This record gives sequence, C-alpha cells and structure tokens, in this order.
Amino acid sequence: MNSLFIKQAEKLQLFNLEDVMKVNLAKLKLHHEFSFTWYTQLLNLLKEQGLLRQFQENNL
Repeated sequence: MNSLFIKQAEKLQLFNLEDVMKVNLAKLKLHHEFSFTWYTQLLNLLKEQGLLRQFQENNL
C-alpha cells in the first residue's frame, strides 16, 4: 500500500477497511477527491483481501 493511496483514502474519509465496506459508492464517486485511478487500486486491495465480492454486493 503506497502512501499516496492512503492519503487519498483519508481525503475521502476512508480510514480503514470497515469504512470502505460501508461506503456509499455513488456518493463517493461524487467527492471532488475521487479518482478512478485510486478506485482501481482500491479494487485491487479488496481483491487481495478477499473482500471484492462483498464490496460489490454491498454497492448493488
């Protein structure tokens, strides 16, 4: 996990995986600090942690 990813997450008010799993993705995408580059890194992290499917189901 690189420090830029973490700083971007903090700007989005995401401080841990629990925050990520509870986030409203539609609202997150509207945040001025959101980027699809960061989002791709997030999806890779969730996949590594075995949480990608649950994240997707939470945001359907």
